[in-house]
Amino acid sequence: MYRPTHPYTFVMDFETANQSSASICAFGWAIVESGKITHVDQVLINPEDRFSGWNIKVHGIRSSDVANAPTLPEMLDMYEIHELIRGADHVVAHNASFDVGALKGALAKYGLDDFPHFTFSCTLKLARKVYPFLPNHKLNTLADHLGITLKHHDAADDARVAAELLLDMLRQTRTWNIDELNLKLGLRPGYLRGMDYSYLK
Repeated sequence: MYRPTHPYTFVMDFETANQSSASICAFGWAIVESGKITHVDQVLINPEDRFSGWNIKVHGIRSSDVANAPTLPEMLDMYEIHELIRGADHVVAHNASFDVGALKGALAKYGLDDFPHFTFSCTLKLARKVYPFLPNHKLNTLADHLGITLKHHDAADDARVAAELLLDMLRQTRTWNIDELNLKLGLRPGYLRGMDYSYLK
């Protein structure tokens, strides 16, 4: 189990089995320490829910792929996610309203109200400020702009590219951390505290 040794940012991405935000079937994350990505991981999750054809077309994950996978509560324990979130200086996602909303929905589904509180920022909202000249700010568009590969809707790769994007935005704006970046761009972070969820303004 990877344990960060320096202050770190936790970058996350979820895929869902259907239109329900609570139907998480894949969880990917990247750890950013001292200005570089030090760890990337992913786990498939049994959502205990149906898979829609549309979602399968997006990410390629089928019910047979997760038949023996852990459920969300089991995965959180197995991978010590509580500790990783609790220890992070900041949590980041691309289109954070989706990812944090999915996490909130899944936590509510299983009654996991003891999940650690955290502050989060959205690389989609940040990227709109840093790269206003791009036609859109989808993760694949941003990956092309940065010249990095992306296997889109692979949770680990989405998290890795969001982490690469964060590092590039820090360089472009000459800021040292995400708090400075938010301040410089006039954005406020959101938070998840139990079932209390604030959207970014």
